Amino acid sequence: MILDQTRDRAMTAPRLSIISACMAAGLLLVGCGSMGGGTEVPSAPPPPTSPQERSRGAGLYRDGIRALNPSRGGVPDPGRAAILIEAAAALGDPDAQLMVGSSHLFRPDGGRDAAAAIPWLHRSAQQGTAEAQFRLGQLIEAGDGTSREPAWAAVWFQRAAERGHPEAHFAMALLQVAGEGTAQDDAEALARLRISERRGVAAARRYREALQRRVPAVAARHAESRLAGETSRGPVPPVDRPIARFAQSGLATQGLWTAPVNGRDGPQTRAALTAFARREGIPAAMPYDPAIITRLRERLRPG
Repeated sequence: MILDQTRDRAMTAPRLSIISACMAAGLLLVGCGSMGGGTEVPSAPPPPTSPQERSRGAGLYRDGIRALNPSRGGVPDPGRAAILIEAAAALGDPDAQLMVGSSHLFRPDGGRDAAAAIPWLHRSAQQGTAEAQFRLGQLIEAGDGTSREPAWAAVWFQRAAERGHPEAHFAMALLQVAGEGTAQDDAEALARLRISERRGVAAARRYREALQRRVPAVAARHAESRLAGETSRGPVPPVDRPIARFAQSGLATQGLWTAPVNGRDGPQTRAALTAFARREGIPAAMPYDPAIITRLRERLRPG
């Protein structure tokens, strides 16, 4: 699966320290307690925290990092760092949420709890953290700690790719080559492989070499030029290119979309979503309502 080819990401020293602190101190706080079982990734964003809470969380996160990496002559205090960073995550700091989520995936004893990681990665990903978006996509694509949903994984891979994450470009390209979870698009896949290869993803080379033999050069250049303009920053908006692409790809499998899958939201896409909702008996709602997206996700799940 895509996960197996893209999961080997090096951890930073602070992440290792926070994991060790949780394990050694036995801290059963929000970041260390295991949820167990599977965790569904919701279609709706998590409830937002207030600007005041996020500001306080950012301060606690900085204090936690300083506790891990004190100024010259200081003594690291990983136990205090664990408490501070977990508190920062609960208050909405996205870097702290990524760290807490990652602590469940990379433990010193080799164990992992993907189900416990998912809520924290989702909260960080929704705030625009590319690494959290990529890791969340990996778990969803593999069905690790949650239901396997290649189509929903593609949404998060594309979001991370639009924020410059090279491995996310690679993962999205493989889905596009296979036509799994998203419409098949060899030209765009080749463009993504070139981007990821230039940015250091060594595994992209052999896929790029194989694919470029069957993709016209002009089509690849046009796709790469288009991707260069598809960039995003900051929190995930209610409607973005990845969710529009998801809708179009999914509606095509339901016989409700015959136009190109281009990720461009517009009246035609919204009308098709409304038709899908009507067919499914979902009460009148906005086209991208989470209830509609969730039902479309259910229709697209493998098996």
